[in-house]
Amino acid sequence: MKPALRLMPLFFLGVATAAVADTDIPDAGVDILVTFANEGASISGSSVRAPYRARRRYSIAASTRRDADAIAATYALVEIDHWPIRSLEIYCFVYRVPAGRDRVEVIAQLRADARVDSAQPLQEFETGTSNVVEYNDTYVNLQHGLGVLDIATAHRYALGRGIRVALVDSQADADHEDLKGRIHPVRNFTPKSSIPDNEHGTAVASVIGANANNALGIVGIAPQARLELFVSCWAMPGRDGAVCDSFTLAKALDTMLEDPPDVLNLSLTGPGDPLVKRLIDRLVQNGVIVIAADTASSPGGHNFPARLERVIGVGNSQQQGAQNAHTTGTVYAPGEHIMVAVPDDAYDFRSGSSLAAAHVSGIVALLLSVTPDLSTEAIAEILLQSQATRGSTLVSVDACRVLHIANGPKICGAAMTGADLSLELKTGTQGNP
Repeated sequence: MKPALRLMPLFFLGVATAAVADTDIPDAGVDILVTFANEGASISGSSVRAPYRARRRYSIAASTRRDADAIAATYALVEIDHWPIRSLEIYCFVYRVPAGRDRVEVIAQLRADARVDSAQPLQEFETGTSNVVEYNDTYVNLQHGLGVLDIATAHRYALGRGIRVALVDSQADADHEDLKGRIHPVRNFTPKSSIPDNEHGTAVASVIGANANNALGIVGIAPQARLELFVSCWAMPGRDGAVCDSFTLAKALDTMLEDPPDVLNLSLTGPGDPLVKRLIDRLVQNGVIVIAADTASSPGGHNFPARLERVIGVGNSQQQGAQNAHTTGTVYAPGEHIMVAVPDDAYDFRSGSSLAAAHVSGIVALLLSVTPDLSTEAIAEILLQSQATRGSTLVSVDACRVLHIANGPKICGAAMTGADLSLELKTGTQGNP
């Protein structure tokens, strides 16, 4: 009986298995690489010309497997993945260090363990590109709004793919070189005898979703979002810009409710309208995030629909009122001297809160493409937090910070610490702009 008693501990060590995570996605923040000598492994007869097939048939030695499981058990590590390193005759494991343990200390202990060939942190590398996206679009250097909003960095993580952004606006030049293939469908609700206005709709659409890196023109905020145009405004002789009315807006919004989009951009403003409000309320109830231009620079100014309770109103960063954004809770974005597309493959500078709203609609499309199902209230809070923590004299939302606040340090991680974010969202306070 004595030999049997001596063999029992060795027997249990031999069949011990490491705890295995339910994911094989490594995390450079907590994971480690541990290698073991694997001289006793056998190699199958796979062709040398198929290294990956040969490597997969390069087996792990029984002693190596036992050591790997024992190490995991001894140090309470969780196995994430493993792979044979044939050329060095070692076997490599990815382990996760449990919460509350010091990874540096665990690595030091492993390096002192005779069973271990090597131990190190799992490192993260980047491809040989710059930290921001570089564009080949002709006039990108004239788009000062991209820098203010930190769009180039945000585009490393999101481009708006799969998000539908509807525009209730004037007609747009859907054949413009920077908008080809970007606007579909186009539905017209204006009077038959009205004069089309192609400028405003083209400008707003280009700010939201102009093609990026097509060696033409400008870069849209959400260049892979799907733009849908509901034409409700038209040109009026003797008037600047385009005009709409309750009826055309109601027709457009009612049609939109048949298949609600993700985001609705309303780069228009006017007096309060009960019917239009009812339709906007219904869209919000259907999960549509409504963004509207806020041109109210004085108490008597028109501020509908931007000031509706569940609509995100956006003002021009260069407006006088923007200086009080940290007390009024208003969202702001660039709206002065914005490079936009205009009909007939041309480009020009335009100003106004219409373009500020378009910037924010594009940012919301970026946000929803990586963090879907956010409510209007949550998005509004995230936008406000992003502009409150900019540390800049120019009050504006920040696309990179928006993505970071919603998704944590893995997206635009340098923008804000998790502790700071947690405190601000909990208390609802805002820092100085």
